[in-house]
Amino acid sequence: MATIIFTAGAKGGTGKSTAIRLLITYLREQGFKPLILDMDDESRTLSRYFSDAEQIDTRNPLEPFSHDLLVEKAISGENLVIADLKGGTGKDTLDWWRMLPFDELTGIKFICLASITSTSDSVRSFLAWAAALQGKVSYIVCQNQKDGTAFPDYEETSEAAEFRKKFNPLHIQIRRLNEIYITEMDRFNLNISEVLEAGGNETINGKQVGPFLCKLLKRAHLRSFQQEIYAQFEPVLKILKA
Repeated sequence: MATIIFTAGAKGGTGKSTAIRLLITYLREQGFKPLILDMDDESRTLSRYFSDAEQIDTRNPLEPFSHDLLVEKAISGENLVIADLKGGTGKDTLDWWRMLPFDELTGIKFICLASITSTSDSVRSFLAWAAALQGKVSYIVCQNQKDGTAFPDYEETSEAAEFRKKFNPLHIQIRRLNEIYITEMDRFNLNISEVLEAGGNETINGKQVGPFLCKLLKRAHLRSFQQEIYAQFEPVLKILKA
């Protein structure tokens, strides 16, 4: 069975691209070879971090059905397709999901990867997607603590409680990483795995690493952070193999 993992087009700045990057590197280290589609034509984050990511132009009026590629790639033989969608609720995109004939796509498993923060906008944006997708997909909800560790709009509202009860999502806690690590990795377009693989060397995969990320203890902090996330991603393997 083929699997499509896609980011919910939540409000920008929630960390969805960070979450999908962590998942991609985790799955690659587990032996998976996903086809990566960069459909966020505003940020192009995946393209900056993964040289093999395919850039899809979702704003080209001559290609109005660009999201069809998500399914067409899986139908054509790709076992695992991972796509980062553009931020925002996106009525056109939600309409595309609503018209998708899930009952005719029984050979494809759909997994929605959401990233929310402590802000109410991020939760409302994701729940709008969940209202459209319903039980046609499985859910992974990453609670990104970059803006705080409390998630009242997700943990205390009746709408979110109903979502959790009805769809039993997998929850991933992403603690806040010191800003300097994020700045340095963004500056050189590095994933954590690349920093660790470099092992203190100044270059990896043709990319510069920078003196800060070459330091032993800085890499130790990143390794601890990555291991926390990877341990929480282990149930994803069961979903993929089911």
